[in-house]
Amino acid sequence: MRKLPKQVKPIETILHDGNDILHLLVTQSQELKRIEEIIASYMPFEFGISGIKRGIIKIIVSKATEATSAMYREEVILSALSNAGIAANEIKMVVRPRQNKPSLFAPGKKVSINAADTVAMNASEIGDTAISQALGKLSKTLRRRVHEDEAKPS
Repeated sequence: MRKLPKQVKPIETILHDGNDILHLLVTQSQELKRIEEIIASYMPFEFGISGIKRGIIKIIVSKATEATSAMYREEVILSALSNAGIAANEIKMVVRPRQNKPSLFAPGKKVSINAADTVAMNASEIGDTAISQALGKLSKTLRRRVHEDEAKPS
């Protein structure tokens, strides 16, 4: 086993040394996890804790209705946190809607009926198996896209 250079600290030292930045980061993440676990029992929806500063806990939710629901429970949540020894005196809600996964195809772009057939034909003629397989997958995707466009009402 190789020896570590003197400037490299062992992990045990880093995690137990109160002056090390990694120790502070681990401690803060554990504290946020503990806060999240306490709050989770009062919120029946997904949320995230973005931080705690000067006794103010910032909670991120995806809908305004969830933020309102959480604010109605603020007193109970703060009481539970206080009982756990966490000094918090206010909750601030941040609403960030979830981002929808972008489509592989730009909206409004139509796929011609012949596109899947053309790609499949090229896949069978190419000698490279990896490219041929990739084109085969693309052909299947294009076939699905044509059927999705046909199923949508105009």
